[in-house]
Amino acid sequence: MEIKDIYERIDEYQVGQEFQPLQIIFHIRPPLFLTNPWLYLDSLVQYLCLREALGELFYILPSDINLNLDGLALPIKKTEDVYHSSVSLFDKAPLYQSTIYKRFNDMQTYKLKPRHRKGRIHTDRGYFKDFMINLPFILSSKVSYYTCADKKELERLLPYLTGIGKKTDIGGGRIQKIEVNSVEQDHSFYKDGEIMRPIPSHLAKNYLLMEGAVYMNTSYKPPYWDKRNVAMCLVPKNKVQMGID
Repeated sequence: MEIKDIYERIDEYQVGQEFQPLQIIFHIRPPLFLTNPWLYLDSLVQYLCLREALGELFYILPSDINLNLDGLALPIKKTEDVYHSSVSLFDKAPLYQSTIYKRFNDMQTYKLKPRHRKGRIHTDRGYFKDFMINLPFILSSKVSYYTCADKKELERLLPYLTGIGKKTDIGGGRIQKIEVNSVEQDHSFYKDGEIMRPIPSHLAKNYLLMEGAVYMNTSYKPPYWDKRNVAMCLVPKNKVQMGID
């Protein structure tokens, strides 16, 4: 596999572009594990589109290369390079903490490569390392977003998601139902006096600085872990607060 093959598929990928204001509602089974105050709809859609664009190549992508995904078409409207997609809105936002343990057991032996099936299994390092981590979670049963996107494409793509947030492999944020509803106005940037997503400073000058909103260096487009996407942005109020132990 060559990198040019990956970029060829990305460039050839096409999705619908009939944009309209929408509200997306994920009905989930709590808990919802978080490592960030917000979950991003455009990041979820980018993952689904990249997987569809690359097909089998998606599963053998080199781990030492950060792809430039600016050329990947998404069914979401953009202003410059900022997607019309709000951060997550939770119906319940008190934050709690859970301790998660991982330990190797004989049910995982099928994952061993032939050369590892003899001798000692190292649980102090590597893939089978034992660990204990503290992970924050909320008990939200509904996560909603505002966006301006192609409704038919989102109705087609989003059902491929089984969960949102962290630790979906152990049942966190398991999706039970998805609603894609038409709304009258695009609230993906601003709604009822509140900033709805990180907005780069040169685009944020048209928005009032409301209580709780601040300027900070943060990513404003997917993939949000990529430091190349960091800029000074006006960010929404953090509505996730510590709960009662």
